[in-house]
Amino acid sequence: MAQRWHCSLFYIPLLCVLYLHSGQTVKVENVLTQSNFYQTKEPTGEYMFQFDEDEIFYVDLDKKETKWRLPQFGEVSTFEAAGALQNIGIMKQNLNIMIKRSNHSAAVSVRPEILTFTEDPVVFGEPNTLICYTSKFFPPVIDIQWLKNGQPVSAGVSSTDYYPASDGSFSRFLYAAIIPEQDDIYTCSVTHDGLKTNPTYKTWSPEAPAPYSEMYENVICGLGLAVGILGIIIGIVLIFKAIKNQRRAY
Repeated sequence: MAQRWHCSLFYIPLLCVLYLHSGQTVKVENVLTQSNFYQTKEPTGEYMFQFDEDEIFYVDLDKKETKWRLPQFGEVSTFEAAGALQNIGIMKQNLNIMIKRSNHSAAVSVRPEILTFTEDPVVFGEPNTLICYTSKFFPPVIDIQWLKNGQPVSAGVSSTDYYPASDGSFSRFLYAAIIPEQDDIYTCSVTHDGLKTNPTYKTWSPEAPAPYSEMYENVICGLGLAVGILGIIIGIVLIFKAIKNQRRAY
């Protein structure tokens, strides 16, 4: 088991993340990542585990309890939240010391990339999940909101924690349970220090897959039939040629 510390000591608020990797020296089969950080801005801290970049659990630092991303894992395993709170407390203390010793120069904020998409193919009138995915940003301080036709959406909205990447950046998902209807316009509003314009908007409009017309289907069937007939004719011609060549040989 190898440990690698990645600490940004020149950012106010300061940030410190611990990555724990497990695997072989030559070939890494799986990666277990433990992400811990404490900072002076909201959210002040995070404690979570990932397996191959899929979240296993995180500790709700306000409610002081472990939250399993997949509840079935919580039925066969446990994790004491007190240990996470103790680690966060130590990081807070270390952060205060680092602040006093630093020159208070800020690190460069990295703007997020924003994507909007649905979990399933769009069918008008059928429930779906709309996703706003923000990635490759730093620091892990970002505000994401859904708007529907210009109005904030609160019902059926949920978000994930900050997922760390090996390059020191972070990503986060925002979900919205929707029933797509024609002419609706959804907007993902993102606010982050790395963006030139705050908030920055990414719009999404429901578009149902275009159905194949009956004429198009008939054309496809006709082409398939023509190719089949052509293949049969070519086969017959080749057979006759083979017979003639065989007779000439005698």
